[in-house]
Amino acid sequence: MVDLVIDVRNLTRTFAVGDVQVRALRGVDLAIERGEFVAIMGSSGSGKSTLMAILGCLDPPTGGRYYLEGVDVAGLNEPQLAKLRGERLGFVFQSFNLLARTSAIENVALPLFYSERVSERRDRMEKARAALKLLGLAERENNTPAQLSGGQQQRVAIARALINGPSVLFADEPTGNLDTRTSHEIMETLASLNRDQGVTIIVVTHEQDIAEFAGRIITMRDGLIVSDVRREAPASSQLPASAEAKGSSAAAAIFHPTSAVSARLPRVSTFAFASMIVSAAVAAIARNKLRSALTMLGVFIGVAALIAMVAVGDGANAAVRKQIESLGTNLAVVLPGAVLTGGARVGFGSASTLTVADAQAIRREAATVSLVAYLMRQMGQVQLGAQNWTTNIQAVSVNYPPVTNWSIAAGRGVTPEDERRAALVVVIGQTVYKQLFTHGEDPLGAMILVKGFPLRVVGLLAAKGQSMWGQDQDDLVMIPFKTGEQKVLGVASPNQATNLTALYPLPPNPFNLQPRLAGYVNSIYVQAAAQDKIKTAIDEINQILMRRHRIKPTDVKDFDIRNLSQIAETAEGSSRIMAVLLAIVASISLVVGGIGIMNILLVSVTERTREIGLRMAVGARRLHVLAQFLAEAVLISVSGGVAGILAGITISEAIALFSRWSSPVSFAAIAIGFAFSAAVGIFFGYYPARKAARLDPIQALRYE
Repeated sequence: MVDLVIDVRNLTRTFAVGDVQVRALRGVDLAIERGEFVAIMGSSGSGKSTLMAILGCLDPPTGGRYYLEGVDVAGLNEPQLAKLRGERLGFVFQSFNLLARTSAIENVALPLFYSERVSERRDRMEKARAALKLLGLAERENNTPAQLSGGQQQRVAIARALINGPSVLFADEPTGNLDTRTSHEIMETLASLNRDQGVTIIVVTHEQDIAEFAGRIITMRDGLIVSDVRREAPASSQLPASAEAKGSSAAAAIFHPTSAVSARLPRVSTFAFASMIVSAAVAAIARNKLRSALTMLGVFIGVAALIAMVAVGDGANAAVRKQIESLGTNLAVVLPGAVLTGGARVGFGSASTLTVADAQAIRREAATVSLVAYLMRQMGQVQLGAQNWTTNIQAVSVNYPPVTNWSIAAGRGVTPEDERRAALVVVIGQTVYKQLFTHGEDPLGAMILVKGFPLRVVGLLAAKGQSMWGQDQDDLVMIPFKTGEQKVLGVASPNQATNLTALYPLPPNPFNLQPRLAGYVNSIYVQAAAQDKIKTAIDEINQILMRRHRIKPTDVKDFDIRNLSQIAETAEGSSRIMAVLLAIVASISLVVGGIGIMNILLVSVTERTREIGLRMAVGARRLHVLAQFLAEAVLISVSGGVAGILAGITISEAIALFSRWSSPVSFAAIAIGFAFSAAVGIFFGYYPARKAARLDPIQALRYE
């Protein structure tokens, strides 16, 4: 029986060019037996290239039937057609269609990337090496196309077409770009493969001397076969000696018994598929290192900025929390309120009704209060020798420093014994120390004048820095409350209370009011037992003071309670908003980087259109092309993201090192940056990848 490889019946192909229908094939009938060497000739526009594209499963027919090894090709879907092209058909092109900046052996192994029979790289390289050896190019396997002559490039293309042991080898003008001598060498190679290996070869050419190498010459005109001539003794010669000597063993490593085409596709493991796609994507990126690096730059900058800005924002939050902690935790402050004079409220601080007894009552009666402290303050002059300074003089209760989170850097603080004896001792802040002890002397034991009273320095307070209002918290001295009340700050009579501001002018600071009445205080600091009990403590304080001051619910209160936790929450909220804004600004860089990736990939699709057509011709499915371009986008984006993470960490550490500003690296920001970079690659890479996958194979191969 006749073993038909190709059986074509009444094949037609019509193209729509605008409103015009062009009939490229007008009912072609053709049968080709296994092992034949066929040349298809005809002038330009005769339909020979269209016929070869349909026979090579690169282009669907408009009508008629096409059977390849007994299987109706029209009944195969896209994955099955790709499998068919990859495993049963081989293609040799006029322009070689080799991947630039890729070695000869890797070009030859390209079809094996998409083969289900060879999954290991080592096996692929062995088969490719055998194919090159068969074609006499064993010593040129590591050369790129630019390092090969035209004839050598075409031999590499033939080796690539043979790598899967195809049933049919299609050659489209294989000698069109070669000189006569090299053209004849290539045709001799094809004739030898047909004669010695039994490869069925179909050559499309318009040159008579090339067609003479075939055993059968088919001539086409206007979409029809006008002649079909079989020749008894086709012109041929032997392979070059080097190839002939090495050919037999190499051929055995490539060719295997042919079999009918199966419409069923074996399942490929997810790992094998992913490995293949990633390998192809990495190879494509490596061929364009500079462009890939520049494309990564947008994502790199975005991720680095995101991590650095989040770190700076977290540092700002930490600084705010530190300032809040310097005021004291779980803290409420009771301040003097306002009084009515002639029906008018005199203003904040005009009431001077807070007393030591009030503070003691709060500590005694409020169940949710753990500590209570109070103070009297006044601006005054301090002096040491020729040095003098106007500062904030605070007469404080013994537990005021721990309540307000003051700590001692040197010496000691105010003790209960100092308070009991109204001792002439003073604890000074860092600013006062720097102003009086200009040469850095040890202040402990020194005698300084505080409003003219000689006091001995017993302690130096640790630095707190500026408050949230920009005031220097270290510009103060502390003395025992009784010392201030009875000696240094003096005592005023009750009828002087309404003229406090005139008597003792202070900066416009709500905490700087100074009633100078016996037993009266400027402010009471109350520390709740826990953070969640601060509101309950405020309610208890309010009830106690209203009862003690005999204030009715409808009356104007002569005190005011401030919750520092609310101030802390507000400040931290503002800081968080700023951190979010910084992160948003950094995210814009990521979006810009993603747009850059999409732009480059769109350009890449245009530049690599012929490559995409080649990959489809050698067995790549649309899914392979989509996955490869998407993998390239993700690899570029993720690589930029990883580099950006490292740069962001470095920048954050550099900020912390050189500016002494806390900038802790956020692991959440690192995770978000990495995830965002991957998402950018997927989102902005999908459209170019989809565009590449939807290209028509034959149109892509013909793209200029």
